[in-house]
Amino acid sequence: VVTTLIARNKRGGTSVVMSILKYTADPNNKLPQITYWLMGSLSGASMRTLALGAPFIVVGSAVIFLMRWRLNILALGDDEARAAGMNVPRARGIIIVAATLITAAVVSMCGQVGWVGLLIPHCARMICGNNNRFVVPVGTVLGAIFLVVIDTLARSSMESEIPISVLTAIIGAPFFIYLLRRTGGGWA
Repeated sequence: VVTTLIARNKRGGTSVVMSILKYTADPNNKLPQITYWLMGSLSGASMRTLALGAPFIVVGSAVIFLMRWRLNILALGDDEARAAGMNVPRARGIIIVAATLITAAVVSMCGQVGWVGLLIPHCARMICGNNNRFVVPVGTVLGAIFLVVIDTLARSSMESEIPISVLTAIIGAPFFIYLLRRTGGGWA
């Protein structure tokens, strides 16, 4: 069974693991939970899950906020960053670990919510330019506002709650195409 699932699944290891979990899950109880988690929802977040995830989110966000000016230097390229006195592998590693902490904590609480990480940074760059000293805090606020609006729409637009990723894809894809056409693929 496992080899059949692996052979059918051409997207990689993560999808294979999810396919195995779906195949072995209880179809009446666990399978709908897995499917709903894959589409993302804020309804499963509680004070308990928030208490478990918040320390990782706070630490990761603080690290990225404190290192936001270094993101500007890293954007110049490795040679320029080294010339500016930065330890590039160390800085890049710290930022990757911080972003991973935030992402893992949020996904464990709310599932996979797509388009936010693609759409919101572009909007933040359009508002305040390429300087990450401003893009990081503005993007954080815009992301929070966007998710609250999407969650409100998801809960109030139909009788049953629509998964957040469905709405973010419906709204995000056309808006992202609009942004790319408006800016010509540039940042600002």
